[in-house]
Amino acid sequence: MKQIIISSAAYSLSSIFGPLLFLGVPAYFLDKYLGTKPMILLVAVFIAFITSNILLFRKVKIINQMISSYIPVEGKKEENSKTGSDLSANNN
Repeated sequence: MKQIIISSAAYSLSSIFGPLLFLGVPAYFLDKYLGTKPMILLVAVFIAFITSNILLFRKVKIINQMISSYIPVEGKKEENSKTGSDLSANNN
């Protein structure tokens, strides 16, 4: 469980800073070169924000599936036993 938490934290940081650096740094220099100082950088940061959210959403979904496979769900056992007793009561 500790490894899952550490790896998810590392992935989160890379998912946020990766697209920001990958898109932001070239956009900054392109803005400087073209003389359109904030425009291209703002668009790049917006695209990086959307990309980061998509990457994090996908990873959180995978992590939730991994955690649910490690933790037994007691509610399902109770529901199955209730359903079984309800069926036997209906058959009588």
